[in-house]
Amino acid sequence: MELQNKTWTWEQMENFFYMTNQEKEDVVWDCRIRELVKPEILQKLLELYGEGIKATTKDVTVMYFAGWFGYLCGAMHFLSSDGWKVNAEKIKLQLYKNQRGTMLVSFIVHSENFIKIECSGWVEEFYKANMKPVFMLMQAMSTNNNLLHIWYQASHSLYWISDRMNHSGLSERYILQYEKNVELFKKVTPSSCMGVMGQQHPYAKKLIFIENPWDLQDPMPLKPSCCLAYQTEGGHLCYTCPRMKKSERQEKFNKVLAEHSTMS
Repeated sequence: MELQNKTWTWEQMENFFYMTNQEKEDVVWDCRIRELVKPEILQKLLELYGEGIKATTKDVTVMYFAGWFGYLCGAMHFLSSDGWKVNAEKIKLQLYKNQRGTMLVSFIVHSENFIKIECSGWVEEFYKANMKPVFMLMQAMSTNNNLLHIWYQASHSLYWISDRMNHSGLSERYILQYEKNVELFKKVTPSSCMGVMGQQHPYAKKLIFIENPWDLQDPMPLKPSCCLAYQTEGGHLCYTCPRMKKSERQEKFNKVLAEHSTMS
């Protein structure tokens, strides 16, 4: 069944949210999103993905996966803003390897699992039923990760979704609808629906922008929390890591500019 009157393409959905209606090749493992509330299922997922990214601790894998789930949450907001509801029970998560052998994540959902609906209240229920228990379970499986900081990885993904949209051919009208949907969620939905109690809403974290040595006209946001990439084998602090000292970032900035001037 084809979706009628949709304003997006599946190619855009994959680019924005890693969501597709096509099964992946070279699948390492898959499960339904609803199954991730089971500790043994989530544990298996983290183990396999951790091996794929050469994580030295489970804390690293949790932070990386929180970022992936941020894209899934973004897809829910986008579909809601366009008047669609997706049956979360049917969403499948697939771990797969691309042609270079890199471990990636894809969210598979088919057209028959979409319903045309104007009410957006189902998104809050999606968080309560699916994301909240998974994030809390990931935090419980961590050694040092704070739940709010885990959610900050998802909030960082929401930023990059908007960035990709703004650099795509998607109509500005639909970009604004999506951003309005996310902003409304921040304002009217309590952080408790994400498992965060007595603290600010994770998505309300104010981003700090820094100079981008790869494109001086396009500042980059610091990550709201460290993704722990430096705790992977051969890893290091990201240029946008909040742990990086200003002097270290300046040194990296100068190095990238020098490399670009040499290549031009």
